[in-house]
Amino acid sequence: MQRYNVTCPKKYTKDGVEKTAWNRVGTLVKFDAKDGKPESYILELSMFPETKFGVFADEPKANATSPSVMPDYPAEEVEAEVIPF
Repeated sequence: MQRYNVTCPKKYTKDGVEKTAWNRVGTLVKFDAKDGKPESYILELSMFPETKFGVFADEPKANATSPSVMPDYPAEEVEAEVIPF
């Protein structure tokens, strides 16, 4: 198991010099692969103290359709007079 700090940069100026502070906002925990299971991650964010987020690789699923693609339905004529507004 490895832990990584999750940070957010915040710019500020000190003595006329712009600097960056890296504020810690959470932790990413990596679990090594074992017992036939792939490696996995959990994200813990300070702003959601009672919630752990699973982190997964973005892989296409078999037979999945994109939510942005509408299925081909036959077009239907609608008369403007029947719309109630």
